[in-house]
Amino acid sequence: MAVSSNFTSSYMFLLIESNQRELSEFTASYINTKIILFLALMVVSFFVIRKKKLEIKNSKKVLFGALFFLGIIATLKLTGLIENNAYHNIVRGTYGYFELQKSVKFNTEISKEDIQITADNEVLVVVLGESTTSGHMQLYGYKRETTPLLSAFKSSLFVYNNVISTDVFTLKAVPKILTSLDNTSTEDTTTNLIEIFNKAGYKTYWLSNQRPISFHDNAISKIASASYQFKFYNHKIDKHTTILDEIIFPDYKDILNQSGKKVVFLRLIGTHFDYNKRYPKTYNKFVSDANATKKETVINYYDNAVLYNDFIVYSLIKELQERPEKSALLYLSDHGENVYDNTDFFGRSETILRKCMFEIPFFVWVSKDFQLPKDFEYKPNRVFMADHTYESIGHLFGVMYKDMDARKSIFSNTFKERKRKVMDNIDFDTYFLEKHD
Repeated sequence: MAVSSNFTSSYMFLLIESNQRELSEFTASYINTKIILFLALMVVSFFVIRKKKLEIKNSKKVLFGALFFLGIIATLKLTGLIENNAYHNIVRGTYGYFELQKSVKFNTEISKEDIQITADNEVLVVVLGESTTSGHMQLYGYKRETTPLLSAFKSSLFVYNNVISTDVFTLKAVPKILTSLDNTSTEDTTTNLIEIFNKAGYKTYWLSNQRPISFHDNAISKIASASYQFKFYNHKIDKHTTILDEIIFPDYKDILNQSGKKVVFLRLIGTHFDYNKRYPKTYNKFVSDANATKKETVINYYDNAVLYNDFIVYSLIKELQERPEKSALLYLSDHGENVYDNTDFFGRSETILRKCMFEIPFFVWVSKDFQLPKDFEYKPNRVFMADHTYESIGHLFGVMYKDMDARKSIFSNTFKERKRKVMDNIDFDTYFLEKHD
């Protein structure tokens, strides 16, 4: 059920949310004789200590002990070793899980009667990329050959050139992609796209190469937990993981082999920092020589990660293409990334904004017999922001909930343009034009 070996706080999400079959898989993989003996020793020690009367006779010793204990905690935290501490992760994971239940409020009154199904499509795959800016993709005109597979396949894709994210951080961006939440929402509750497909009679799946519990992922995992079946392959801090996105392939194929109509959500680690950990050695195409600067080296790492991401997304499409179902695949990234693009730094920041942090790839592949909406219109340069992906997915697949408005869908001939306000009410289309980047 999981891949990394250390017990992290992410595992608590799985232990609490998992069904009986998944839980048995987890325990078979991660519980062994040594762990059982260790836990038994800790339980016995706890009850032995409880029976002892603790008397404070020497205040200096107590103070010294308290400082020593705090010193250990500080050392674990500063060195990062606390991430490998089972007690800490059990408490943090459990606390994070229940805080998540309180903080995210979803619409619980979705009924099939409020869903209009206008097409007989069978399979939808939604691929969420990570930290991938369109500016480093050959498919979008980048000078390097970073997407040779998708570029050669471009005539079979609906590629949208002017799509941006609402935010530069995953935690803020992804919920606005997969729910009714957008940059102007004032409602107390939000509608989960996965729940709509559940009510409409589709089996929903979530495969993620990112961890379920962390500062950036909690709300997203709550969205994912509505799926009929979900699986997380990664439980380490993003920058430390070395698990490649191809780990998703076997389960992806198994899901497609199952009968019935389905919607599959795939969350990639994509091109997330550390970039050089996002691809195997065989994708080390852009190589730095001994005299390369840090800037040149980082750009090469990132472009290699984009090259590998090209292979991942293309492979997902080809797997669908070989099957008879009426199917579609939508790929977009949660946000972009700044990789020394006319600046002297890489990454993302809400205090130093750059266009490339918002500019994301957004494209669709459909099978030859896929039933497109009657009002479908392909405008590759349409000005769009990803917080209306919720409406666009429903419209494309022909599953429209009562709160979905086709005028918000990038695929509709009734699409209505709006001012693209990112983050704290910043007008994206004038902010950078006037004085930034």
